[in-house]
Amino acid sequence: MALDAVGDLLEVVGRFFFRILNEILIEFLCKGTGYLICKPFKSNVDPDGFLVFSVGFVFWLCVVILGFHLYEFIQIDKCLDSGGSFDYSNNECIK
Repeated sequence: MALDAVGDLLEVVGRFFFRILNEILIEFLCKGTGYLICKPFKSNVDPDGFLVFSVGFVFWLCVVILGFHLYEFIQIDKCLDSGGSFDYSNNECIK
């Protein structure tokens, strides 16, 4: 009996957090960004369409990949600026 109440409470909390995650990630980030990108190229864009979601998703995927490459570049630059040399095969800074 008590375990059923705890299970129901966890279900409600889980649904609430999933709903917030869905609203933020899918609706705002993917569809919002996709709509802003598609709008200048097509006059009648469906804000809830698959094209808008796909363009937004690809945009954020490119941002993440670019961020990883930029982070790697900054680490190499920081090593070289400090007077060291960077070993690309081992991915480490040699001072």
